[in-house]
This record gives sequence, C-alpha cells and structure tokens, in this order.
Amino acid sequence: MQFVLNPGVFALGVAVGGLGLVVLLSLIISYAYDERTLLMLGVYVLLMAAATLLEQRWVASVALIKNLLLIIGPALVTALVAYLLSVRDPGRAVRAVFFAVGLVTLGLLALYILSAPVDVARAAALAWAIVMVVFVLYLVARSWDTTGPWKWWLLVGEVAGLAASAGLLTGLADVQPAYWPVVLMILVQVPPIYLSLVWRSRLLNESRLRSLSANVTDPLTGLATTMVLVERLMRVTSRTAQQINSRNALFIIEVQNWQALLNEMGAEFNEKLLLEAAMRLRRAIGDNDLAARIGGGRFAIVAQGLRSDEEVNALATRLVVSGLRIDSPLLERVEFRFRVLVSQLKIDKPMVLRETHEWLDRLTEQFLHWPRTHRSRSILVVGEENIHQRGSPAVDVPF
Repeated sequence: MQFVLNPGVFALGVAVGGLGLVVLLSLIISYAYDERTLLMLGVYVLLMAAATLLEQRWVASVALIKNLLLIIGPALVTALVAYLLSVRDPGRAVRAVFFAVGLVTLGLLALYILSAPVDVARAAALAWAIVMVVFVLYLVARSWDTTGPWKWWLLVGEVAGLAASAGLLTGLADVQPAYWPVVLMILVQVPPIYLSLVWRSRLLNESRLRSLSANVTDPLTGLATTMVLVERLMRVTSRTAQQINSRNALFIIEVQNWQALLNEMGAEFNEKLLLEAAMRLRRAIGDNDLAARIGGGRFAIVAQGLRSDEEVNALATRLVVSGLRIDSPLLERVEFRFRVLVSQLKIDKPMVLRETHEWLDRLTEQFLHWPRTHRSRSILVVGEENIHQRGSPAVDVPF
C-alpha cells in the first residue's frame, strides 16, 4: 500500500511562508543572542531550498538529486543533534558511533549514485533510517541528566524528518510534484527543531545573564553588591565635588535585633530574615535610589537628588519605620529595629577606589562607637570629618 499526496499551489505557498518565517526568525535570534545553532538551522533550510530549486533545472537527474537530498538532510540534522546532546562530553564511544553512522550514510549515498537495484536501495534506506533513530535514542539516553526538556522537541523533529525521508525513499509514500518530497521533509523536520533551539537558547541566555550579574547583584536579596555600591559612591562624589548645590546622602542600615531574631526563630530563618529586611528597605526608597547589601545584617542606600536636610531626615525616618511593619506575607509579625547612619555626600574632591572602600569601612565602624547618649535613638548623622578621620564621633542631630 502506497500513500500518495498531491498538494496544490496553496499548500506550497503555506509551506514556503512557514519555512520562510522560521528562517527569518532563526537568523534574527541567532544574531541577537549569538546562538550559532539557530544560524546553522537557517543556513540548512536555505541550502536545502536552493538545492531543490536547482534540482528542477536538471530534469534528467531530478529523481537522483531528490533522493540524495532526502538522505543528506536528515544526516545533517543528526549531526546537529549529536553535537547538542554530546557537547558536554563527546567521549570516544559517541565519536566512534557517529563515525560509523557517517559511513552508513555515505554507503547509502553511493548506492543511489551508482544506481543500485530499487529493492536493494529501499532496503538499505530502511536500515539506514533505523540506524539513525537508534543512534539518536542512544544520545538522548546518554544525555538524560545533562540536557534540559528542550531535547524532546529536538527528538520529535529528528524522528519526523527521518520518518518522512524513509517513507519516501522506501516507496511507502509518494508525493508529487517532484520538489514536494524535500519540502515535506523540511516542513515536518524544521519547526520542532526550531522550537527546541529557541528553548535551549533562552535557557543558556538566562544562565549567562545570571553569571554576568553575579558580581553586581546579591543572589539572595536581589540588591546591589558592595562593588556596585562603591562604584556608585565614586560617581556621586565625583559629581558632588563639581556641583556645590547638589544634595546626596548615604544611609547605612544595621538590624540591631538581628541576633535576637535568630535566637528566637532559629538559624534556618537567616535567609528569610535577610530577604524580608531587603524587601522592606527597597519599598521605602525611590526607583532611582541604589540599595545594596554590605554583609550580614547590614545594608546601604545611596539617595540622590534630595532637595533639603528635611528630605534627608524624612528618608532616614522612613527607613527606620519600614522595619517596624509587620504586614509582610513572608514573615508576619516580625519587627526589625533598624539603626541608620546618615552621611551627606559633601566631598571636596573625588575619591579613588581604595579611599572609597576605606571610607565605607570607617562609616560602618560607627555602629561600634554608637554614643551612649543615643542608645534610644535609631538615627545618627555622621559629619564630613568622618570621611578622613578614623573613629570620629557621630554628629548629634535631633530626629
């Protein structure tokens, strides 16, 4: 029994439009995300389409070229699958099997080029398709724990392309006109593989972005790291030294009852406490203010564009009050007693990296020298002299 398909011009237009869209998106995404596999897929479709068009120019060899393309297409896709599923550790076994599959493919091509008997060629094509499927299933089983769920779409595209190719080569199916067999094979093969590669590309880019942000974002709280804080302070102090009327401030926050909360709730709540404290502080500041975690239960905020001392005081008060909120869905009925050191960034000259680090350390040390007369207070303003003098007392500013 032979399955015969004779699609019309409309079906060809839909197929060409769909494959053209896949090629266009593949090229765009490969350029935007530097994804070579999508570029390879787009080039593969373009080459197969070009070969199919050239096939129509050589009327005497249409059948031969069609059969060769039905073999070369799945072979190239199998090579891509082998690369993707064994990219972590190819291993000698995989290379040896891949080499054997390559020899089988070359042998099948030779049979068609040398015009082998039809029955022999069809039997060889069926055996070749079985070998290819077994090889791909072996790769999937071998990479079961090292590849993501995108491999299933890849497997669907590979098996669909092989099934279409084997059905046409063995005579189980016949499609007219002469260019339709290759178009049909690409049509069932490429879209699932495209979805697989896009899925894989998205996962890889997410991993790449997390790696790039590791030095600038605290992985637990989502706040900036100390490195980003220091760089922002250097830029702000550089502008402040040139703009006399600008008003910026640094707020360093310490959770005064941090150890008491850990003793009460248990050490396993350490991460939740950090996350909750960061969330409360972030809600109290503006979108353009920088919030950073500087270690332990200490945080820092750089606020720019403050118009007066009253705004500086108001923001410090808002930070203290944010710790007293108990309406959080993460940790209900938990109060953070925030102590805030405020330093208005009025610097005579810009500071270099080492000076900024030393200044930040000196400011943080002020928590150890908190004046006894201010034990009941939660806010202290540190004077400009603390930038250059270690252990200077905090300025007594009423709040």
